[in-house]
Amino acid sequence: MNKLIKIAALAGAALFPLTAAAQDMDWKFVTRYDKAEAKKQLTERFTKYVTFDTQSSDKTDKIPSTSGQTKLAKALAKELKKNGAKNVKVDKYSIVTAEIPANTAANAPTVAFLAHMDTALEASGKDVKPQVHTNYQGGDLVINAAQNLIINPANSPQLSRARGHDIITASGDTLLGADDKTGVAIIMTLVQYLYDHPEMQHGTIKIAFTPDEETGAGIEKFDVASFGADYAYTVDGGDLGQLTNETFSAKAFTAVFEGMRAVHPGEAMNSAFSDNVLMASDFHTLLPRHRRPETTADRRGFILVDSITTVGDRTEVKGIIRAFSDEEMQDLVNEVTRAFNTVKGMNYKGKNFALTITDQYKNMKPVLPEQMVSLAQLAMQSEDITPVLTAARGGTDGSSLSFMGLPTPDIFAGQYNIHSVREYADVDVMEASLRTLLRLVSLWAMQQPQPEARDAAQTL
Repeated sequence: MNKLIKIAALAGAALFPLTAAAQDMDWKFVTRYDKAEAKKQLTERFTKYVTFDTQSSDKTDKIPSTSGQTKLAKALAKELKKNGAKNVKVDKYSIVTAEIPANTAANAPTVAFLAHMDTALEASGKDVKPQVHTNYQGGDLVINAAQNLIINPANSPQLSRARGHDIITASGDTLLGADDKTGVAIIMTLVQYLYDHPEMQHGTIKIAFTPDEETGAGIEKFDVASFGADYAYTVDGGDLGQLTNETFSAKAFTAVFEGMRAVHPGEAMNSAFSDNVLMASDFHTLLPRHRRPETTADRRGFILVDSITTVGDRTEVKGIIRAFSDEEMQDLVNEVTRAFNTVKGMNYKGKNFALTITDQYKNMKPVLPEQMVSLAQLAMQSEDITPVLTAARGGTDGSSLSFMGLPTPDIFAGQYNIHSVREYADVDVMEASLRTLLRLVSLWAMQQPQPEARDAAQTL
């Protein structure tokens, strides 16, 4: 059996089938749940968290890449302690971890929930001024009248399903930070709810808030073994019901072209002159246009050049390759290699040609236990939410964690138009995510762990 498939099979087999009693169980029967109060707490937390400037940076190798992430980490640790969490820690990378001890004698698996604290690089995260638009009734939602910056169902189709919802935007000069401070707010509200309602039975729950997800660097510092969870979910998704159980596999490439430009252009003919800028340009042009991001969708991967940098006689081209299957990934790698070799063959005066292709993350689907996904689907269905299995055209921290020994699909968090000044959070969808997590906590409390599955995953 394929090693990855075997791991998934072991983990899936470890979980008991749900009994009729389990399927009928409703956590709201044993505790109170006030939707209005939940929305109020989510709004208050979220609008507080977004005021922390936690925009990450790709200009440094330091983790966290910005000091604002450390400030938020310390504030979150303090709040976790206030709401009864144990073993609360902030490590040297500003990774926050905590534990909610089990309150049942059942030998349930340890389940974790994670969200990232940093915000995207595409727009400023400084001096965010959140605006709460209550009871949206359709039409234009004005973010900034002076800039004529609006969102409406025409440019944000999801709003057509948000009538009556509370919507939070920024003020036009910054992104909002919904990605992923919605997830942070949802998880923290879960922590408080369990603290306020000890009658709700659950197994051991782990919590983590991580830095530098947007650069992909923070999760590399996460210590899966010491964290001690059997299964995990990131809360970093978008629309209602979204359950991401698959991501792109990702590679990065760097192509280097060296020439000889230190020749007077008027005397270039029949000289040692060779143009490294032209080589890089030809390489970019030879990459197939029908495999660019703007020409692909759904399950079709792409190649994208991120930067072309020239210093004297040396030009460096950096880019990314994304695909869902190993077969398509190899096809795209072949396209990059073919374009590089063509340019190399055309320029015999060039020197020190180099093409490097490196792995970034892999599609999580082969190592996710099916029962993890099934329980999340059941949790949503039990709250009258239709699950939507999603193959993300990107990656999550869960992509890396799943191959570090901690299988981690992603659950919706009510964030939209991310990485832009039109970003917004839907508080009603956030509240539905909170209910999903509460239901999921109850469902996991009725399962039994299988250490063999986790041990196998950690051998990857």
